[in-house]
Amino acid sequence: MSTYKRTLAAFAAAAVTVASFPVPASAVSTSTEIRQGQLEAQQVDSENSLMSDPILNAWVSGTEANLAKYRARPDITYTVKIIDTNDINAFSLEGGFIYVNFGLLNFVSSDDELAGVLGHETGHVERRHIVTGNAKAQVLNILLSVLSFTSPFVYRFGNLIGGLSMAKMSRIDELQADQYGLQLMSRAGYDPDAMTSFMSHMEKQFGDSGNGLEKYFADHPDPVNRLAHLKGYPAIQDRTNDQFLAEAMHDQDEGRYSYALAKYQAVLAKDPTNQLALLHSGQADLALGIFDKSEIALAQVTHSTNVTPEAASAANRALALLPQTTKAGSALLAPNLAPIHKALTDAVAQAKAAQTAIDARAKLSKDDYQHFSDRLDNLSYEVPNLGNVNVRPGSRLDGVEQDLAHMSKDINVIGDKCGFLNSSTSGLLKDDLGVLDEMNARATSTAMTGDTLRLLPFFGEMTDGMNASTNQLVDAITANRGALALAWQSLPTLDAYFRQLSRTPVDFGGDISPIGAQQLKPLATAAEQALDTAANAASQAQTLYYSAQARQIQARVTLLGVGFPEGRYDSLAQSIHARLGIDPPSYSQVLTLGMSTGDVAVASWLAAEEKVPVSTVINEQRVNGKPFIDMALDKHLSQESLEVVLGLWWEGYTEKAD
Repeated sequence: MSTYKRTLAAFAAAAVTVASFPVPASAVSTSTEIRQGQLEAQQVDSENSLMSDPILNAWVSGTEANLAKYRARPDITYTVKIIDTNDINAFSLEGGFIYVNFGLLNFVSSDDELAGVLGHETGHVERRHIVTGNAKAQVLNILLSVLSFTSPFVYRFGNLIGGLSMAKMSRIDELQADQYGLQLMSRAGYDPDAMTSFMSHMEKQFGDSGNGLEKYFADHPDPVNRLAHLKGYPAIQDRTNDQFLAEAMHDQDEGRYSYALAKYQAVLAKDPTNQLALLHSGQADLALGIFDKSEIALAQVTHSTNVTPEAASAANRALALLPQTTKAGSALLAPNLAPIHKALTDAVAQAKAAQTAIDARAKLSKDDYQHFSDRLDNLSYEVPNLGNVNVRPGSRLDGVEQDLAHMSKDINVIGDKCGFLNSSTSGLLKDDLGVLDEMNARATSTAMTGDTLRLLPFFGEMTDGMNASTNQLVDAITANRGALALAWQSLPTLDAYFRQLSRTPVDFGGDISPIGAQQLKPLATAAEQALDTAANAASQAQTLYYSAQARQIQARVTLLGVGFPEGRYDSLAQSIHARLGIDPPSYSQVLTLGMSTGDVAVASWLAAEEKVPVSTVINEQRVNGKPFIDMALDKHLSQESLEVVLGLWWEGYTEKAD
């Protein structure tokens, strides 16, 4: 268990107030529930960094709004906020306040999986799963049972209530929330299989990690049991072929082409002449570049004896988008591959050298992190226990509580981001090498396909992008050490503040004296400024990491080959529009501009972030000559958001149904 989390727990324990005796859940009115939730949400907001990125916030808020249309409690207005931490977490507070961690958004593979998580959390509120405990203690009523116990947020509040009487969510509560969430997402038009796929992915990645969360939340059922229950609910078990078809069409509209195709195939296995399934499977095959199967399915529709005019017209339009030949143009039949081979060889050598440097620096950074954690652990014993003091809003002690929350937030950021980079940077560079290996395999193949020949003009920019990714990962782990050095330098100011705080008495009125507050404030300000600097440095290091990952996914999007033919490009354009609400360049414009599909994807995201037409972004790039990701960095736009959005588009073509 990371020791910096124990310090966070001590901060929170010093700041928390025991408000009143618990009120039975059945006696709580909706207005009281909302007011209680607002108090809890204020504490969550004060002690955690929240993400303001417009695209990510629109995603989670829009998904929850879709679910809320079918809620059972119209007296509750739901809000969703994103906590800026890499842990895979989500939780709800009474009154409709829902929080998701960025790490969860980075883990889900679709809108549907996000809807499953939000549906579960909405279910807790709708079913009034309210614990009988102190308002601030209720913050711990959270999470899916498989979430990471390494979360500083979870650990902090777990310690906060160590001396309080609290009834955790029961297994029945969790299963009820699952069932309600499943029904809610199905009614809202989301694919219910996404809830089981999310659980399955979590089980595969974390099921055997032994991280302790299941032991800590002993009342939560484990993922295997939850999966068994989910698969037995009518929304999953008792579906008709028409329901499968509707879900597949939804998945296709969302851009989950590979996932949708598997469902169409399941429908056709039971009903081989189903016109809608044939039509849409042909469209999905086209999006995935499976042209022969696409042509067969679409031709079956047009030759059906009872085909409707609408289906025949749609099938003919899709057939017209199929390539007339799979051969590349004659100009590409004898490409000059020597410069491509050399550039890729150099890029691989650079990445391997960087791997050695990153591994060495990560080892040193882990040592730095441990030293920082150990010192924090020692400081935590200096924090006085104010848990039995009723802190009045606006009092001098309330100011102390706010200062402690500020420090706690900074340490949370430092611990989360530095720990994440220490554990993840080396692995991401290995993924970079995987992309370079794929490019090498294509460029050195003795039987080069038309798809590869069409991609060769983009190999130069992809190689440059992968080199930039490699350099950013080296810079990220280096900056990570710098952030930890700044964090270490902040500890004397923190120590001075804690020592003074421990000598400051609380009077019989439950407050500290004006002189005591005056002595504390400059020390608190010095500690906060030092921790702010370290936290900002940690955030900047993480920005480099996610920018590097975005470059990698950008290359992967280009390697999908969705830039040809027009029908495949249209599938990407539809996915971009569905997610961002903007129109990317047309197929003919992309051919004229010579843009890769990776560039189209990044430019579209950049336009959505800035709320301008894509043409504005492209024209700006043509003037400055910079890669689109560098433009985003110059504008200080969220690289985390870019990485998530690119990942969702890429997974739409590669995700396989379980």
